[in-house]
Amino acid sequence: MDSNFYDILASHYDTMQSDMDTYCWAGYIDSLIKRHSETEGGTHSVVDLGCGTGSVDIPLMRHGYSIIGIDSAEEMLAQATAKDGADKICWTAQDITDFELPGRADCFVSLLDTLDHITDRTALRRIFAQVYSYLEPGGVFIFDVITHKHLAETLADNVFFEDYEDFTLLWVNDFDEDTATNTASLTLFDATDDGTYERYDGELIEKYYPPDEFRAMAQEAGLTELGRYGELTMQSPDSSAERIFLVFGKPKENL
Repeated sequence: MDSNFYDILASHYDTMQSDMDTYCWAGYIDSLIKRHSETEGGTHSVVDLGCGTGSVDIPLMRHGYSIIGIDSAEEMLAQATAKDGADKICWTAQDITDFELPGRADCFVSLLDTLDHITDRTALRRIFAQVYSYLEPGGVFIFDVITHKHLAETLADNVFFEDYEDFTLLWVNDFDEDTATNTASLTLFDATDDGTYERYDGELIEKYYPPDEFRAMAQEAGLTELGRYGELTMQSPDSSAERIFLVFGKPKENL
């Protein structure tokens, strides 16, 4: 596996996500915050765990929030800091399973199924514990996760192919029902200045966690489930959902 595969992937990440309406996502997160947050004086600070290239953080900032973006991939952060308005956000290279902050925050988010890439349950529990310790009473933790249908049926053992102007991406999925884990083997052909292509290979692994397992981990950390929604809706998810949003809060009485 190429050691710089993920750096190359980061440089093309926004192109791969070009069909995503980041302003719609930011508006939706803003709506969930307004619905559920009960911090004293309102919600002003948001920490994004696994912020990537900051594609949602910058439009979310324009809703009036002060944002800290955390990601362990420095090339992702390099893409984020180059964007218009990025200088108004604090970007920090840290492991989201073991991060430090200068103080408490009103809200935490983790988007684009970031938590599904944490296949170690101990590390996942540590995230909830960290969020609880830094979250203001009345604050919320909002994140989205993929459904079993998405991994077992949509991805399954299928092969996908995308041909962009500057690169071509091929990925082969292998879903293991016993472990509820999908391994995507990716091959990226990156165009060079002389008209040839360089090949890079890597893997992305995602694990399905039932929503009730997330709730159990959150409750163990001291957080309470406040809402469960279908993708970008204010309705409960149904059996056709590919992605759901979960909202947990830190009770105000835990001072």
